[in-house]
Amino acid sequence: MKNKIIIGLAIFALMFFFGGIYIVTTTETTIYDLHRLSKLHQTVVLRKDLLLSIKKNQSDIVMRSRRIMMEEIPADANMVGIAKKCLICHHSSPSSERITRLINQIEIYREMTRDVFTVAPGSAISESRAGAALRLGDELIGKVELIVNVTSANLEKQERNILKKIQERKNLLFLLVTIGPFFAVGLAFFLIRGLTKPVTSLLEATRRLNTGDLDHRIKDLQDEFGEVAASFNEMAASLKKQMQELQRTEQLRVCGEMAAGLAHEIRNPLAGMKISIEVLLSELALEERDREVLLKVVEQIRNIELLMKNLLNYTRPVAAQPVRFDVNKILEKTIYFIEKHPSFVSGGPRKQVIKELDDQLPEIVGDPQQLQQVFLNLLLNAAEAIGEGGKITVKTGLDAQAKNVSISLKDTGSGIADELQQKIFQPFFTTKGKGTGLGLAVSKRIVEEHGGNITVANNTDGGVTFMITLPVKMVDRGLTT
Repeated sequence: MKNKIIIGLAIFALMFFFGGIYIVTTTETTIYDLHRLSKLHQTVVLRKDLLLSIKKNQSDIVMRSRRIMMEEIPADANMVGIAKKCLICHHSSPSSERITRLINQIEIYREMTRDVFTVAPGSAISESRAGAALRLGDELIGKVELIVNVTSANLEKQERNILKKIQERKNLLFLLVTIGPFFAVGLAFFLIRGLTKPVTSLLEATRRLNTGDLDHRIKDLQDEFGEVAASFNEMAASLKKQMQELQRTEQLRVCGEMAAGLAHEIRNPLAGMKISIEVLLSELALEERDREVLLKVVEQIRNIELLMKNLLNYTRPVAAQPVRFDVNKILEKTIYFIEKHPSFVSGGPRKQVIKELDDQLPEIVGDPQQLQQVFLNLLLNAAEAIGEGGKITVKTGLDAQAKNVSISLKDTGSGIADELQQKIFQPFFTTKGKGTGLGLAVSKRIVEEHGGNITVANNTDGGVTFMITLPVKMVDRGLTT
């Protein structure tokens, strides 16, 4: 749209520029033509004056020859001056030669006229000179009349041409003055429409979005407005996705509250059932086969209790009991417990835990029991992920600049698919056949309540690494130094 506006303004500027040049040029040309027409009129007047002068002189000669008593009349010297003025405009050789010959004849005629008036009237000499002067005068009158007629005809022709051109210019100027504003208004309307139509489309889209129509999309917009429309469409799609996720989160929240309530109500009957079966096992003399069945029932009840406990821990977390402690010592205890776990000692080649703990690690403030639960959960997951003879590397370190303690747990398992890495911390998400999907979700919540962060990434040589960062000093959720 910016290019269209620039082009439109350029058209406006060029229109006024060339229009101004045409008006100025037309005015100058018209003034020049009128000036030339005025010169032609002056030329015709001069030649008519010359003709009148010659005719007047002829009349004086006739009166003199008829012996009319009058004072001596001098010859008209203005005839030569009028004739010489013609040389000012006629510079070409043929025209100047004809005018020069005419001037010479007029001078001869003037001399002959002077001779007529210097001789006494009625004498033979006077009559002879008067006749010669009259003949030359008649010849001059014929030539001058021819020149006057040709000049008048030329003047009339040029006058018609000049007036015709002036009329054409006047009509064209009238069209420019009349049509120009309409053209300018049309061009302005086109530019304004190019602005208002996309703005109207965007405004209509925002109104529909405000009413909850998240499926509406803007189409058929170009240039910068097309980019704005594309951004709006992306925003609408993202907003729709977020609304769906918000609805799903709300549904999960309601389900979690219901599940917590059910778990609380189920725990007491389960505890009673487990105690009753344990009493039967201790007091009754049962056959081995029946005893094994009851032991399996007790084991399943314990699994259900563990599930209920994890669910309650996630929905109704236990308040933290912050103290100052050494992260390395908590990790040592947790690793010692893991190395005694059945998943570590059963099977072929023994699994290994490699410790790379920083001896200079400062103490932090937090709940060691909750953090031990996090480390235990991650180590159990790693133990299940690695094969026989696999390794788990536990490493701690200090970022002095960020004032964070880092704990990394790296295993040699098969890794996690990229599309699943963003989901493993979500509640009830699991890839295990018997998993609850709450272990990592609870771990993430505990770490974040301690002001830290937990991430996961695949290793280049296989397996994954969980990275936990905890601040050295924390004043969050009741955790203080």
